[in-house]
Amino acid sequence: MRRRLAQAASTLLAAVFLTAGGSFLATASAQAQTAQQTKVAAPPAVWVDYKNYATYEACRQQGREMLGGGVVIAYTCDYDSPFWLLRVRIE
Repeated sequence: MRRRLAQAASTLLAAVFLTAGGSFLATASAQAQTAQQTKVAAPPAVWVDYKNYATYEACRQQGREMLGGGVVIAYTCDYDSPFWLLRVRIE
């Protein structure tokens, strides 16, 4: 009798463990899917006003350095009286 009772308890305990483990795995899978969807939706690249320069060449030089260093993906120098405004595009 004790042996049957121990076997039934063991079977019941295993069933509870598997059920709890299954619900944990389902929850973890749902959370991972949500995190994965969040990573896919990256913000778009935006233009940012960076700094004013006295000359066009100084503006272009800084833009080229930032572009070559991988800091930005594009740059532009616009006349913003009396200075040149360096605008950079970042991701």
